Amino acid sequence: MSDRVGPDPGFAVLRKSADFCENQYLRQLIIRESQYPESKIYNELAIVDKELFDSIEDGDIGFITKNGSVRVVLSKNANHNTLLVTERCDNACLFCSQPPKDVQDDWLLVQSAMAIAAFQSTETIGISGGEPLLYKETFIRFLDFLCKHASTTPLHILSNGRAFSDPAFAKAIADRCQTLNLTFGIPLYSSVEEMHDHLVGADGAFRETLLGLINAGNSGVPIELRIIPTSMNFKVLPNLINLIARCFSNIAQISIMNLEPAGWARRNWKELYITPLHYHHYLVEAIQQAKRADLQVKLFNYPLCHLPEELQGYSVQSISDWKNYYPEVCSSCKLKFKCAGFFTSSTGKFHDQARAIV
Repeated sequence: MSDRVGPDPGFAVLRKSADFCENQYLRQLIIRESQYPESKIYNELAIVDKELFDSIEDGDIGFITKNGSVRVVLSKNANHNTLLVTERCDNACLFCSQPPKDVQDDWLLVQSAMAIAAFQSTETIGISGGEPLLYKETFIRFLDFLCKHASTTPLHILSNGRAFSDPAFAKAIADRCQTLNLTFGIPLYSSVEEMHDHLVGADGAFRETLLGLINAGNSGVPIELRIIPTSMNFKVLPNLINLIARCFSNIAQISIMNLEPAGWARRNWKELYITPLHYHHYLVEAIQQAKRADLQVKLFNYPLCHLPEELQGYSVQSISDWKNYYPEVCSSCKLKFKCAGFFTSSTGKFHDQARAIV
């Protein structure tokens, strides 16, 4: 991230050359490696920042913050790109990695649509919040814009699924799926209503999410169903998979995700966290249930040394490069090349011991 002070806040196309390419979506900001004799350090279109210059590719998308720093949000070199389109949410999950704020920020959806159109990627871009579907009509307009200007960019949208409890909204999203490659990552944390509602901090969320999953699936909206095991819900994992298999349709994948020590999860870590080695029997049974139902399952954010050998084949390298690390002991591990490793936020008291598999 640059720490310079400069243009007004918002998205911009980052350029490494003064030769502009025409762009109808966003302003363009030149990032210079060094100060030219005839130029100022900063003007309305250019900054001098060697560190930022070295870290970007021409055409990356940056966000200029209120204090003038430049944060790269869409990078051609990243293994995964995600845009935050709102900080509002109607849940208050005990382990939320991006704690919500009560702000009116629907402008982020408008700016994000412009950023995606300017970036013109054929790789999947994540859409996150907050709850992206809270601004229903604005979100529909967001998709309509992308249908016209960035229809080749796949989107993976994280949502609590409650908005889909409105059948008309579910149908409207399904209609846009005919043009756009959309997948919605929707969490369901328990087959027990009170347990799910407690984990997401919202009474009635379980019923709305359940109805939302049914409406979305029946309408043809592709769903990645997400589960985070905690000390509260790990024993119901097999029953939860059974519920998913019996009640929902159009489930493209079930993703079981190890808890990330970020945001409110750090505050509630002692209450929530349980090491995978203590619940792997339930994990095995849950995955066997999914296989019998012909449902695809993947394990996210799990170091391979924390899984029994029979589950290691389900694990994927899922942690974004900017928050991924491997302790020194991993250097001699023969499986490091395909291991998810650890979150950088897991150091200290949030870190389970790693061991090399040799």
